[in-house]
Amino acid sequence: MKIHVVETIKFDEKQRRRLRKLGEVKYFEGLPSVEELLERMEGADVVCADWAPIDMAIPKMNPGVKLISLPLTGIGFLTLKEAAAKGIRIANAPDFGTESVGEFGLGLMISIMRGIQNYGSGQPEISLAPSLYRKRILILGQGRIGSYVGRVSKALGMKVSFWKRGDNLAAMLPEADVVYCALPLSESTKGLIGQAEFEMMKMGSYFVTTSHNQIYSHDSLLKALNVNLAGAAIDLEGINTGDYKNEIYQKFKVNPKILVTPHVAWKSDYSVKKSHDTVIDNIQSFIEGSPKNVVN
Repeated sequence: MKIHVVETIKFDEKQRRRLRKLGEVKYFEGLPSVEELLERMEGADVVCADWAPIDMAIPKMNPGVKLISLPLTGIGFLTLKEAAAKGIRIANAPDFGTESVGEFGLGLMISIMRGIQNYGSGQPEISLAPSLYRKRILILGQGRIGSYVGRVSKALGMKVSFWKRGDNLAAMLPEADVVYCALPLSESTKGLIGQAEFEMMKMGSYFVTTSHNQIYSHDSLLKALNVNLAGAAIDLEGINTGDYKNEIYQKFKVNPKILVTPHVAWKSDYSVKKSHDTVIDNIQSFIEGSPKNVVN
């Protein structure tokens, strides 16, 4: 089995030993262009990639690659059916960021409600801040991250409710002191939270999200911050990690009621190791004939 790691992926020595036991491994450094990626995949049975332009390469790929293993969760940008038609299976790491994204989102929530970022920057006025204790948090989505946030919020003494598809969102929004969005981006969640939904939220409530920024209306959120919302805390999933020049980031950054970070909630030592372990787990299970985390 020929395994090509088509870009710089920092597997530790234990992970590299595991890969060597699974086949003949070839490593490439740097982030390739589409043309370079196609060359690096030539002759491979299995491909490990991360930031490489897999989505643009799939239409141009020749038959041969049997599996592409990715250390990430979101795969909506990939043409899965086209890959499957070419005999290419794609495996992801669906839960690598559960703990890291969840704890980061909770940190955002605590910071915006208690005003930690203001005090830390030397803001002179120290006023009463809302305690999280006994506040009601409405978590949109009860998947891995939503469930994690719910467990920790309950431990903090918050009253926890979940919204799931089919529930009456309009009836639940006005009761929440915090609305936390933990939904994945899909056709059904894109644009889910618009002007009407923000207007339904409780006076003095907070909006917190570590989900894709296309799930909520940016302009409607900004408008609501001038009317009924006390603040918002956002990690901008959907932009490149650390892109401080991004137009959406810049729009939110200048609003004093918003605490915003550029898609960094996932980025911890634990989550990166977990994602790399999952990449190798996926390859091993595929070779053994019992594929897991295959999305097409």
